[in-house]
Amino acid sequence: MNKEESLACKSESIINNSYNNLGVANDVAHSIKLGNDEQCNAFAEIERSARERFIPIILGDSLDELIKLIEKLQPKRILEIGTAIGYSGSIMLLKSTSSILDTVELLDYRRDEALVNFDKFGVTDRVNSFLGDASELIPDMIEGNKYDLVFIDGPKSKYGQYLDQIEGNIVSGGYVFCDNVHFRGMVMNGIRPPHKFRTIIVGMRKFLERIKDSARYESEVMSKGDGIAIIKVIK
Repeated sequence: MNKEESLACKSESIINNSYNNLGVANDVAHSIKLGNDEQCNAFAEIERSARERFIPIILGDSLDELIKLIEKLQPKRILEIGTAIGYSGSIMLLKSTSSILDTVELLDYRRDEALVNFDKFGVTDRVNSFLGDASELIPDMIEGNKYDLVFIDGPKSKYGQYLDQIEGNIVSGGYVFCDNVHFRGMVMNGIRPPHKFRTIIVGMRKFLERIKDSARYESEVMSKGDGIAIIKVIK
């Protein structure tokens, strides 16, 4: 494991221990509503394993909102920043059966597990999986592509940078769905954040101000899960 991966793991461990303290539990069968017991059981097992290992996956209330958006849009192409173990990516592809997913993950062992899960749910042929730092890979990943939906669930301090990189490749009327924008309630409370979270909190506050004030977007911030922002791109 290189230095970058080690730092990512350390930060992730702190953050996901914090998410467990939110006391939010997913009801997978309720949220996903796939109507297939085998798939629901498989997702429940992935979720249980992820929670035990402190792997970041989307929380239940946030997942409900993502599914609603997917079902409404039926996007042709989705960009996901933060594959983790393929939980949200698999759900999005099962809820929109003609979508193509471009997804990027920093950690190789997470990406390997995601590929196994994509295969488990029969969506591998609609996935383009990339390994590395999203901020470095995005320009080549998105070149020549237009996205109806972007799901951002990567490093929280980089949400603004990701939006800068991708906004020219989002179709008019397309959406950006951002997870964990409240970050344990510290983003919205107006209090000076703890030193170890300062970069994340300050960056997220600037990001939320930006999407609220920009004429290019219509945005809604919701207190679901750990906070979500749903951004509609207007051009």
